Amino acid sequence: MKDEETFTMKDLPESERPYEKCENFGPGALSDAELLAVIIQSGTRGKRALDVAYSLLRADERNPGLSGAVALKPAEMTRVNGIGRIKAIKLSCVFELAKRIARTQAVSGKYFRDPDTVADYYMPFMRTLEHEELRVMFLDTRNALIRECLMTKGTVNRSLADPRDIFIKALEEHAVRLIMVHNHPSGDPSPSESDISLTKRVKSSGELIGIGLVDHIIIGSGAYYSFNKEGCL
Repeated sequence: MKDEETFTMKDLPESERPYEKCENFGPGALSDAELLAVIIQSGTRGKRALDVAYSLLRADERNPGLSGAVALKPAEMTRVNGIGRIKAIKLSCVFELAKRIARTQAVSGKYFRDPDTVADYYMPFMRTLEHEELRVMFLDTRNALIRECLMTKGTVNRSLADPRDIFIKALEEHAVRLIMVHNHPSGDPSPSESDISLTKRVKSSGELIGIGLVDHIIIGSGAYYSFNKEGCL
């Protein structure tokens, strides 16, 4: 046994190697662990890359499997024997890329005309954020998404974006409508005084230049608040 060496997928029988399996049958034939093993590449003392991948999938005991692994922060990944700083960063980047691809596909041909559609799009990834983010959706005349922009990112107490920054971007994108979306890390989507103030300022500023505020949606833990739905716009 190579207990003093780094174990790689070359130590597996050829029929069990993810690289060869992918070449012969395509990536769809690989299990979640095998796909992760391809990214991890090498293991550690007494553990092959595939073993490390299985450990990563079990790292979150409350949510085992791929969904739990994707939610791990790099520092949490490094607690898995065989995953160091560089591998953790690489995995985090791959996971983020997968999320962005999924989100891009999710909005293809979709019109954001009601708060449920907006909340369904943002809830999966914003409900778990530990910091507050303000995102703005810039829309055309049909409420189709032109572009989404992250306007602010920070701690819970960080003040939200200035309306001027939002409308500079809206004019650059030739948007005629916009929707603001931000999250409450506390899990409670109820609007704060600053949320209400920002909504009023953006709405009044938009009316001056002909760019309408369709909604301001606050994402909580499995629930959301819509200013439009609540009749506050």
